[in-house]
Amino acid sequence: MNYQSFSFLLLSRKFTSIFVGISFIINIFPAFAEVKPQAPKPANRTTKAPSSGIVFKPRDRKPASENSRAGGSRGCAISNGIPITQLAPQAFIGKTASTRPMLAWYMSSSQTVEFRLFELKSGATPKQIGEPTEISGTVGINKLKLPLDYPELTVGKTYLWQIAINCENDVNVNRAEFTVINPQSLPKKQSTSIEESVNYYTENELWYEAFEESLKVANNGKLSSIASKLIQELAQSEISMKSEADIGNVKNRTEYLQKISVM
Repeated sequence: MNYQSFSFLLLSRKFTSIFVGISFIINIFPAFAEVKPQAPKPANRTTKAPSSGIVFKPRDRKPASENSRAGGSRGCAISNGIPITQLAPQAFIGKTASTRPMLAWYMSSSQTVEFRLFELKSGATPKQIGEPTEISGTVGINKLKLPLDYPELTVGKTYLWQIAINCENDVNVNRAEFTVINPQSLPKKQSTSIEESVNYYTENELWYEAFEESLKVANNGKLSSIASKLIQELAQSEISMKSEADIGNVKNRTEYLQKISVM
């Protein structure tokens, strides 16, 4: 190989190296250009659980009869400002599709509660069903599934359930009315979670089933967000039902329900 050939070979290799180097820089430069600095991750924070989307706004709110007016409670001592309170519609007639619904109420002290059940007929005196039952009430939410020694309720009929406590020569009485509807008239239930079940019941105006379902969620002895929201919705649904004669009672009851909902 002569000198000129050798020089040409070196020059060719040099240009090849330069070309490869330039190609490498061109190929990797966009990759570097696309790299964006990542924002520092925020410190760990305790996120608040999203509020429940439960809504209870029954379209058919038939006002309750005069039989549901609560009794006096002037002589009853109240430790936290909340008297015995039924957790069910009082201003209007509630609904259930169960012939043995679960009934619930709140108490601020432990004492005996007398339970009574009546059948209501238009223009007639309430007819008592079964015998009065004494129940050992406890502080907080109390539940009562209609006992087996009471007959099954009848679809289409309206009933009144009553709870009462004696205190210092006075009686505190709470009454609520409900109608038993035909479960076959309801759309098919398709739900996989407790919240979906509660929504199904509230959409079909079934307060008693909705509240029973909401109490299945345990929350360290406190009301779950679903049960809490349901009670708040009940309070709001009764505000619009108040009349001039009952405005004081409904206002007080609404305040009690709101206090119970945050316990």
